[in-house]
Amino acid sequence: MKGDYVSLRRMKDGDFELLADWIGGRVGTYGAGSPHFIRPEDLSRGADTFLMVVRNGGERIGVVSWRQLQYVGSYELGVAIGDESAWTDGYGVEAVLLLLQYIFHARNAHRVEMKAGLFNRQPMRMVTQGVMVLEGILRDYYFLDGEYHDAVVFSLLRDDYYELVRTLQLQPDTVPQAEKREAFKVFQEYLANRPQDHLSLLLNRGAGLGH
Repeated sequence: MKGDYVSLRRMKDGDFELLADWIGGRVGTYGAGSPHFIRPEDLSRGADTFLMVVRNGGERIGVVSWRQLQYVGSYELGVAIGDESAWTDGYGVEAVLLLLQYIFHARNAHRVEMKAGLFNRQPMRMVTQGVMVLEGILRDYYFLDGEYHDAVVFSLLRDDYYELVRTLQLQPDTVPQAEKREAFKVFQEYLANRPQDHLSLLLNRGAGLGH
C-alpha cells in the first residue's frame, strides 16, 4: 500500500528488533507513557499485527498496528513514527489513512478506535484536523514525569470513513471502478449471447453427478 510519501509493508527480518528499540525509547514514552523494554520475539507473537511504515525511498521510519477487539469488525489501531526527525512531516497521518483504507476497504471493518495521551501533540492533530472523531476522555490514564495525564479515545465508524474519503477526495479502490464496470459489461454481453436456459442446463448437469 503506497501513499504520496510513505508505504506500508509486512514486517521482515530485523523489523521487530528495530521496533523494540523504538518502543524502549522516546517513542514508547509518547505512545504508552513510559518506555517499554520488550523483546522482539514478544512483539512478533503478540495480539497486534504490525506493518512497517517506509518512506518512499526505502527508509524505515515507523509502524502501524491493529488488533481485533471483542466483536468481529471492531479494531484498535496504533501508529508510531520511530524516526524523531520525521515526527512533524505528516508521515504518521498518511500512514494512518493507508491503514484505514486497508481496515475498512479490504477487511470490512465496522468500527476502529485509537487512544492517545493528552501530552502527545501529534495524535491531537489528527483529532483537530477531523481525521477521526473524538469519543471520550480517560481520566488519569497515563503516569508520566511524576504526574497523571488524561488520554482521549477517538474513533471512526464505517460511514464516517467513507465520508472522510469523500471529503478528502481519497481513492481507496485497488481495482479502478472503470475496470470493474468493464468486467461486468463483458460478462453481461456473454450472458446475452447464451441460451436463456444456459445456467439451468449447467445446474442440471451437476445434479446428475454421483448417480
